[in-house]
This record gives sequence, structure tokens and C-alpha cells, in this order.
Amino acid sequence: MRVVIDSNVWISALVFGGNPRRIIKEAIDNGWAIVVSEEIFTEVRRIINTKFSDFVDDFESLQAVLLPYIDTVKLGRITVTECRDDDDNRVLETAVIGDASAIVTGDKDLLVLLKYKNIDIKTPAQFLYPIATDDVADFGDK
Repeated sequence: MRVVIDSNVWISALVFGGNPRRIIKEAIDNGWAIVVSEEIFTEVRRIINTKFSDFVDDFESLQAVLLPYIDTVKLGRITVTECRDDDDNRVLETAVIGDASAIVTGDKDLLVLLKYKNIDIKTPAQFLYPIATDDVADFGDK
């Protein structure tokens, strides 16, 4: 499986744990490829540095541990304009270029799409527990 983890899920995994952290654990346990772009990691670093500075070293350590599972793609080969926010378009672009089967995000602007070019877009809970969350509200994602 090839999955894009959005910046908000990376940050939640580091700071809060819960389902976002389980996504990272599942990737390791199941040998998934985590598709990223430098733009996603730049956004994560920016937010961690400004809002959660105690976690800067933790993020760098996490990246080092995940290196065998990370597939970094270079953006710019295609242009995505599906969303009003360019950051969201870069997540979609990362998924398309990286041939991902899913995007895991907490971003409502991405979640309303449900799918983009055959790529599932789900919250961490929807991704981890698809049967349990298909027809109910997605509570307690953190």
C-alpha cells in the first residue's frame, strides 16, 4: 500500500498520539510506503517550530526511523487546482505523482472530496476502521 499522510496527521501523531500515531505504526508493521513531498515535510516543520517546538527533535527522529518506508516525490510535474488552498492541492499532487492509493488527513477541504483520481481520502479513524466509521460521525480522531 502507498499512502500520503497529510501534515496535520503527522503533527497529531507526534503531539497527541491516538489514531494518527496508529497510522504510523501500521505503516511500519505492514511495510506500507509513506509517500511524501518536501512540501509536506516543510509544512510539518514550520508548524512544529512555531506551535510545538518541544517536538522538533521528535519529528527528526521519527523521520530517521521511517526512512526505509518513505518514498519522497518531487512536485511540479503536474498542476492540481481542485482545492482553494494550495497546500491541499500539493497533498493531492503528492498522491498522484506518488501513485498513492490513499490520503490520510484531518483537513475538511480534502475530506469532502472523498476520492481524487481513484485515491481514497480518509480521516485516520476511517482509514484504520473502515467498516466502523463508514456510516457514523468520526469522533475522537486524536
